[in-house]
Amino acid sequence: MTDPTSLAGDRRHDLDALRAVAMLLGIVLHGAMSFLPWQGAWVIQDTRTSSAFGVILSMIHGFRMPLFFLISGFFTAMLWRKRGMQALLAHRFKRIVVPMVIGLLTIIPTIWIVSIYVGYQVSQSATEDAATGSKTNDPVDADGFVLAASRGDSDAIESWIQKGRDVNAKTEDGSTALHVSILFGHYQTTKQLIEAGADVNARNQRGERCIDSLQAPWAVTAFVAGMLKVDVTEAEVDQGRSRIAKLIDDRNQSDEASMMLAGKTTASQAGTEPAQGSGLGQLKAFLLYFPILGHLWFLWFLCWLVLGFAFVVSIARVTGIGTLPSGIAISRLRYLGLIPLTAIPQSLMNQPGNMFGPDTSLGILPIPTVLAYYAIFFGFGALYFESHDREGFVGRRWWITLPMAMVLIYPASLAARSLPEEVGHALQVLCEVSYAWLMCFGLMGLFRRFCSTSSKTMRYISDSSYWLYLVHIPLIIYLQYFVREWPVPPWLKFSLVCLVSSTLLLASYQWFVRYTPIGTLLNGPRRRPI
Repeated sequence: MTDPTSLAGDRRHDLDALRAVAMLLGIVLHGAMSFLPWQGAWVIQDTRTSSAFGVILSMIHGFRMPLFFLISGFFTAMLWRKRGMQALLAHRFKRIVVPMVIGLLTIIPTIWIVSIYVGYQVSQSATEDAATGSKTNDPVDADGFVLAASRGDSDAIESWIQKGRDVNAKTEDGSTALHVSILFGHYQTTKQLIEAGADVNARNQRGERCIDSLQAPWAVTAFVAGMLKVDVTEAEVDQGRSRIAKLIDDRNQSDEASMMLAGKTTASQAGTEPAQGSGLGQLKAFLLYFPILGHLWFLWFLCWLVLGFAFVVSIARVTGIGTLPSGIAISRLRYLGLIPLTAIPQSLMNQPGNMFGPDTSLGILPIPTVLAYYAIFFGFGALYFESHDREGFVGRRWWITLPMAMVLIYPASLAARSLPEEVGHALQVLCEVSYAWLMCFGLMGLFRRFCSTSSKTMRYISDSSYWLYLVHIPLIIYLQYFVREWPVPPWLKFSLVCLVSSTLLLASYQWFVRYTPIGTLLNGPRRRPI
């Protein structure tokens, strides 16, 4: 085998291949979403689920996008050094901004259409089952109980209470029925739950109390409602929350309720969110949280990061500062700086839906903590290019680094959740950022060892990965719906969804994209073999 430290020319085949794998893991991640055992995690839920999918998803999510942005920073610095800043900006506009705009006008609406169709079909099926008596309104587990509360189903809640079941039962993310009942302003079910002993201060795994749902912005509420297929309006939610706040105050269970709802927990106290009822607060919530970008958010982040890179380079030139010492990227002590630095934005993340790793920012305005988090990885990638690591120092001990991250650090993060809140949160943050960096460096070393030489197959996969990731979600959702009720193990259905979607998408790339203007836009011109 060729010495992996001897790379062909200036092209980093190993990082090119690794970037493609990071993109394609997105298909695996989204393909597994319907097999999660908790309600509302995805557009559709399969009839066969397994909690093991949650482990796989969190392990992938914990490193995939940090790795992608690290490599993007590397290639951004490479392009700047080779062609200059003007060529860099022109290239990124063509390969990032234009595909993103086209995707927002085509792919994202297609996802909405497919999601609405699939949701309608599932809803019709459930209605028919209920009409024939094949299913009842009585939830049989914590997930069903919480889902019933999200829909304001008083009969189901009463049935649960009458049978003596735990009204504080939690889903796998720690949410209770009272969390969602308050979120959607369902006064009657909230009253039932509180009278039955539900704890308004119960916290989920993100540290959010039930009572905190009173302050959830409408954009977030509407997004969760869409995921859970809950039919509510903003006026109904506001009115319901007002009654709930008074109910809680009257029972002396929390003197915060009215203050929170009125928005008196302001920036002077919480340091972040304006009052929910203010126009500025509603606009900010919409810009930050409404998921208009969908899975194309990473392109929007790249735009910000490239502009930030150009700004830093320009400032360095004007001031004569020069470049940062690139040797820190390959220093043995790099972890001592990277882990604490990355832990700062990670510790401030608490977006709903996050269980391990960084939050996702799907709105028009990037969430500052999320942008700062990925900027660290992007900046390191740029410094790593400047370091000229010809000896492959970073990731050299991948055979130790990768097992350490997956077998030691990841389980330690899960164990930290059972510790007292402050200690547990600090340890979890430390484990999350350590896991991300160890996985990034370990995979860089692994791919440098085995993928450092030119490969036509790997180059083809690299070229096609951009297209596959951009357009995969509508097909994934429909295939998940198609296999939803098959009486076969979830792992088999998951494998079929990923295999069939990847095959069809590769065929579409070969026949309709690679040698067309679309392929030129995404990857540059490719010559059809004679």
